[in-house]
Amino acid sequence: MKKIVFTFVILMAFTALTRAAVVDRIVVVVNNEIITQREVDIILAPIYNQYRNMYKGEELIKMLEDVREKILKQLIEDRLIFSEAKKLNITVEEKEIDARIDEIRSKVGSEGELEKMLYEQNLTLNELRVRYKEKIMIRKLIDQKVGAKIIITPLEVKNYYNDNKDSFMQPEEIRLRAILIKPRKEQGGEAGSLQLMRDLMKRLKEGCDFEGLAKEYSDDPAASEGGLMSYVKKGDLMPQIEEIVFNLKEGEMTGIIQSPLGYHIFKVDEKRARHMRELAEVRQDIEEFLYREKASQRLKGWIDSLAKSAYIEFK
Repeated sequence: MKKIVFTFVILMAFTALTRAAVVDRIVVVVNNEIITQREVDIILAPIYNQYRNMYKGEELIKMLEDVREKILKQLIEDRLIFSEAKKLNITVEEKEIDARIDEIRSKVGSEGELEKMLYEQNLTLNELRVRYKEKIMIRKLIDQKVGAKIIITPLEVKNYYNDNKDSFMQPEEIRLRAILIKPRKEQGGEAGSLQLMRDLMKRLKEGCDFEGLAKEYSDDPAASEGGLMSYVKKGDLMPQIEEIVFNLKEGEMTGIIQSPLGYHIFKVDEKRARHMRELAEVRQDIEEFLYREKASQRLKGWIDSLAKSAYIEFK
């Protein structure tokens, strides 16, 4: 692919990118479709804003040249598919485009925020609609030519499972209940909080319900659930806590543990030994992975075949 040099002039233009006008010229022709300088630069703009805080001078220019080539490659592939979609009369209804615009409007929060986003990206609403129409046409054709032809057999799933068993090994996990008391001035600071925790520990040893005390006294986010936490594995907890709780049996409690958060007491609610996940548990994950792998390979081959018979000219 011909290299489009990211010149000093263009680099300077990006430094005033808030609403700077970019020279709009054709950079590539793909069949009867064009890719313009402005289209490339609009996609590159947010990346530039990110990169200029990470790189300087020649390194910045090199990184931008690399990402610019990747953007151009993707746009050429999109134009190849879009050109084919037009040839095959792939249609898009207005309501499909409306749904995409409504989704964006919902994400940004309001019509005003949508207009602001378009302004910052130097786009009009009509241009956005045209983009979405092209994207929908491209997606529909990919589904027809690639997705609809992919078959994942039960034997492929089983073979992948058997060949990658290490990937499906579930590490030892435990589920804890926790009581956390954070130091507070109204409780007498560190000393008062520690005394409260000692009183709670005494009551627990006397047989009081851990869940009830957690609901009443704990500052932990899981207090309303009786202190019941999610399952955790080694590496999920602070080392000083992990070392203690993973050596307990189900139903056993820790002593009082101090951490930067405050004072803790943990109870082991359930333990799960390290085990291999059953094929039935991971079948869907494997099917999705194999589908993505096949789709990627088939899509690349199809795009390569489109490129061989296409007219592509760099300006």
